[in-house]
Amino acid sequence: MKNLRLKEASPNDLDQIRTLYWSLLDSSPKYAQILQWKKNIYPNDNDWNAYIAKGEMYVILQDADIIGAVAVTHAQSKDYRKIHWTITAEDQDVAVVHLLMISPEYQGHGVATAALDEIIKLAESKKKRAVRLDAIKTNAPAQKLYEKYGFVNCGTAQEYYESTGTTEFIFYEYALAE
Repeated sequence: MKNLRLKEASPNDLDQIRTLYWSLLDSSPKYAQILQWKKNIYPNDNDWNAYIAKGEMYVILQDADIIGAVAVTHAQSKDYRKIHWTITAEDQDVAVVHLLMISPEYQGHGVATAALDEIIKLAESKKKRAVRLDAIKTNAPAQKLYEKYGFVNCGTAQEYYESTGTTEFIFYEYALAE
C-alpha cells in the first residue's frame, strides 16, 4: 500500500482515534463479538490517553488521512511471561502490539499488512529483538493475517480483564534480524 505510514499520535488525534474504533464496532456486530471491545469500556479515552502520553499510540496514515491506529509498547503483561517465546528477551527488547485497528472502508486492501510492515520498521529502528502480540482465540481474521505475515504462534493462555472477563488468547512473535 503506497504512502502508508505510522505517526505518533498526539492528544489532538484522540477524537479521530475514538471515531475510527467506534466506526469499526458500528460497521458490524461481528467485530464487537470477535474483538470483545465495548464502547467507552475498552478501549476508552483513558486507555488511548495513557498510550498517547507515553508516546506509544500511533495513527496509521494513508497520505494525510488517518485510516487506523495501533499501540506499540514494550510492556509485557504477566501472561506474556508464561509463553515459550522463540526469542528470549526482556521488556525493553521487544515491541508489543495492542489494539491494531484498520477503518472498515480500508479493510481487505492490504492495509493491515502494510501497517505490520511499518510496525516492524518502527521496532527495528528502536533496536528491538522481536515484535509480540496476542489475538483473541475467536479472532480468525487476525490469526490468518499474523500467520501469513510470518508471526509464529507461541501458544495460548487465558487472561482476565475487567472489560472482557477471562478470555483465551493466542500469542504471536515475529523475530527481528540481529
